[in-house]
Amino acid sequence: MSLAGTDIFSCHQYQQHLLGAKGETADGRIFRYGKAGASDLTLGYLGVMPDQDTAELTMAVTTAAAIGATSITFTHAATTATANEYAEGYLSVSYGTGIGQTLKIKSHAAFTSGQTGAVINLEDPLLVALDTTSKIDVTPNPYNGVVTATTDAAISIPCGVNLVTITTLYYGWFQTRGVVAVAADATIAAGYEAQADVNDAGKVDVTGTDAQVWKIGHSLQATADTYSHPIFLTID
Repeated sequence: MSLAGTDIFSCHQYQQHLLGAKGETADGRIFRYGKAGASDLTLGYLGVMPDQDTAELTMAVTTAAAIGATSITFTHAATTATANEYAEGYLSVSYGTGIGQTLKIKSHAAFTSGQTGAVINLEDPLLVALDTTSKIDVTPNPYNGVVTATTDAAISIPCGVNLVTITTLYYGWFQTRGVVAVAADATIAAGYEAQADVNDAGKVDVTGTDAQVWKIGHSLQATADTYSHPIFLTID
C-alpha cells in the first residue's frame, strides 16, 4: 500500500491494518505495520519482536482434523496464553502426519497450563489432514507487541525503526528499508553492517563476528556513540 507522511508520522489506539502489513512511500522507503508492547517506543530506536515462549512447541494434536478443517484441538503446553495472543500469528505442523504446513491463526480463547481440549481457529484451511501423531507449534505475529531492542536482541527479529514515538499498546509504522536515523552505541564506519547493540537498549552497533545475529543495514557515514546517524535499513 502507498503511505504518506500522515501515515508514517502517526500512531493510533485502534488497529487499522493487518499486523505486518507492508507499505511504501513514494520515494521507495518500506514500512511494516505493528503494535507497541507494554512500553512506549521512542522514535529513532530499533524495535524488535518480543521474546517467544519456547514452551509453545511440539504440542500434541488430540483430535484428528480433516483436510479443509479450520480448527485444531490439542493439549496446550505447560504455560499460559491470553485470548488471541497468537491471533494473526502462525501455526506450523512440526512433527508427524501433516508435517511442514504453515497456517495463519485467526483466533483462540485463553489457554491454561497443560490444558487438554484446547482449540485454535485458523484463517487457512488444512491442506493435509492431521491425526494424533501430529505436533504443532504456534508463533506470534512478529509485529504484535513490538519492544525496544534489548541487550539480547541480536537474536530477536528486527521489526524496524519508528519515526514517531508509539504509545504503549498503540499501533504505527516501522521503517524496514531505506535511509533512517538510528541511535548508535558505537562508531560504525561508513558502509559497515549494523546490528542491534548488546549493551544499550534500542541502539545499534557494528556487526561483529558472531553469526547468531540479525543484520539490519549499513551505515551511510561514520556513526558516533550517542548520536543518531543515517543507516540504510535492509530488513526488507
